[in-house]
Amino acid sequence: MKKIKMTLCQKNCCPNIEFNKDTNSIIIKDDFGGKVTLTAEQFKMLLNHYLKNKGD
Repeated sequence: MKKIKMTLCQKNCCPNIEFNKDTNSIIIKDDFGGKVTLTAEQFKMLLNHYLKNKGD
C-alpha cells in the first residue's frame, strides 16, 4: 500500500492529510475527529480552484 502522510500544524491545530495511491483517495482529518475523504480528481479540482482564485 502506497501512502504519504503529512501533518499541517499551525497555531495549536494539527490536521493530518493522507494520500493513498492504492485507493486513489485523499483523507483529511482534523484535531476533533472530523474526517473528509476526497478522490484524487476532487482534490485536483480543489487545488485548481484555489490556484485560479488565489488572491480574490
